[in-house]
Amino acid sequence: MSIQSVKREVFEKSPGKNKAPSHSFAYLGQGFTKIHKRCVAYEGDYTNEAYERISPDNGHTWSSWKDVYANLIKKKEQGEVLWVETPVTGTYNKVHDHYVSLNMQRLFPHGHHEDYRLLWSGVKGTIDHTYLDISKDLKTWNTPQLVKYENGANYDEDNWLDPEYTDKNLAYLGCNLEIDSNGDILFPIGARVDACCKILGMDPLNIFPSCPHIANGLIVMRGIWNEQKNQYEFHPSKPVIISDLKSSRGVDEPTIILLKSGRIVVVFRGANTDMSAWKTRLAPGTPAHKWYSYSDDGGKTFTDPVPYPFDNGDLVYSPASISRFIRSEKNGKAYWIGNVTPADTKGSYPREPLVMAEVDEKTGVLKKDTYTVIDQRNPEMESERVQLSNFTIFQDRQTNDLEIYLTKIEANVKEKFSADAWKYTITFDE
Repeated sequence: MSIQSVKREVFEKSPGKNKAPSHSFAYLGQGFTKIHKRCVAYEGDYTNEAYERISPDNGHTWSSWKDVYANLIKKKEQGEVLWVETPVTGTYNKVHDHYVSLNMQRLFPHGHHEDYRLLWSGVKGTIDHTYLDISKDLKTWNTPQLVKYENGANYDEDNWLDPEYTDKNLAYLGCNLEIDSNGDILFPIGARVDACCKILGMDPLNIFPSCPHIANGLIVMRGIWNEQKNQYEFHPSKPVIISDLKSSRGVDEPTIILLKSGRIVVVFRGANTDMSAWKTRLAPGTPAHKWYSYSDDGGKTFTDPVPYPFDNGDLVYSPASISRFIRSEKNGKAYWIGNVTPADTKGSYPREPLVMAEVDEKTGVLKKDTYTVIDQRNPEMESERVQLSNFTIFQDRQTNDLEIYLTKIEANVKEKFSADAWKYTITFDE
């Protein structure tokens, strides 16, 4: 076993009725200065409060909280512009001596309540674009660079609903970014199915006829640094599409790992939800999985997705929930974190237990003998709909422990967002 122990503790109690706090941490630079971000949600898929504070000494002392909500969500006529992050930190690229940070912009032309209603009514998908931020010193940042895989316009504040922007290069943000040994960056995005089919010269009616204007396929971007232009040049992989007979919502929340063998592995969440508004066509009893695809040619092409397996042949049954790859700073081993559930999992539930397992460095599959439960539902205190899935990860540079911060939404179904935030500390063997 490469995982030595798991410590579980409440990090923050719910700050009020139907309020759910979430926490994330990151280092600023190469030392022990770190940033703590705290958000509060009153409703799904939307941030209602956002704060930041800084520690110069790895969390021993902290600055006062700063309200940064105005930097994330801006009113625009009758609509809103949402940014997932404020660029303050990033992944260090030692080859090019700068920091890179992924971000996502979401436009709500009619306001988020109405646009989410249109989404779940099957009318129109969300207007998402992925951006890359770059900084040498974490004080000044390059102009956010739109990640493009097709011709289209850049964002224009004065013409923010230009169809050449809103209908092109739609990309749901992937969960993480990897840096290759040569300084290239690698990250996955969820690109709209109809756009992927156009690139492939395919008719979406042949593989995803239900809702190609809403669901996503997979594209992995390789970014090659151009010193003269002071930006990355993006080289998209050949798109990967999963049939709507296997995943009714296509590709969601992809996470990537670059293995020591050179293989690039992407795992994403599928869904077996039967949604009449999206005209889904799954057969009854279709299992829900995490799906994986891999590349052995540097990310130019990826295999057709199949259910993510363990090395003993067992498959990862899992709801429509996020997962993450992480490489331990202590032992150098790669791990996957996510929900592994019974075979009869339906839609987004159950979202427990939360588990992790070591990744085989040659094949990318999970080592079953390292399977470790991080947390599971307490049947005496938590509902069957408790979500052990909304989490962030952080590695402490002094201890090399992995810290997971998770918000237990729906632990109490009567007050869905009256959720506590939990902290899990994972200690690794050498």
